[in-house]
Amino acid sequence: MSTAQKKRFRIQVSSSWMIPNIITIAALISGLTALRFALDGKWEMVVSLIVLAGVFDALDGRMARLLRVTSAFGAALDSLSDVVVFGVIPGLCLYLWALQDQGNIAWASALFYIVCIALRLARFDSELPDKPEYAKDFFTGLPSPAAGLLVLLPIVIDIHWGLSFIREALLVSLVLVVCGVGAVCTLPTFAGKSIKIPSSMALPTLAIIALLAAFIVTQPWPAYLLLAGLYLIMIPVSLVAYMRKKASFLKAK
Repeated sequence: MSTAQKKRFRIQVSSSWMIPNIITIAALISGLTALRFALDGKWEMVVSLIVLAGVFDALDGRMARLLRVTSAFGAALDSLSDVVVFGVIPGLCLYLWALQDQGNIAWASALFYIVCIALRLARFDSELPDKPEYAKDFFTGLPSPAAGLLVLLPIVIDIHWGLSFIREALLVSLVLVVCGVGAVCTLPTFAGKSIKIPSSMALPTLAIIALLAAFIVTQPWPAYLLLAGLYLIMIPVSLVAYMRKKASFLKAK
């Protein structure tokens, strides 16, 4: 056995390094399991599992930074997972839900959305070191988890209200295309990484979070629609905040 091989066998991986990657794999498994339920037509489970994957996705990076175990491997695994969970799975689920009998154009809209998510993540990975100071609190375009959850709105509306028109192929294809464009466009959206809460507001904030959690548990579909609506409202607010920060930064220079 060569010296290089012996060194490779002696390398050990810490449990701290494993934790965020396990969370990422949990997100991937949740998304893939959602596809299984989509094949069975169990759409409530589909949405629930992709939401769960979104929760895992929000935790893995934060856990890596908390434990100080960020790595190129973890970043690559996270991006690959996001392409599958928030790109491939929602696109295929909407196709199975409303588009599979509608011909090639309907299939093209699902492909368009999936490719846009892949492009968005490639841009995210490549631009990270080069962002100017005023842009560090913002994503460029819709982040893939947000796009993945917004694109499922037709299914959630159907679950909650049972509106038949929401399954119209043209409408579903339009949602796929709009969410895909949102992912690859240059529209700034809040990243939320620099939000700081004053100590005096800590308890009220926790109380609001507890109330929101209770609402989500007891009324999941209205909560989903409410949060999606609030996120859409925040997009123009993000644009205004970004333009102000950019103008202030350029003026200071």
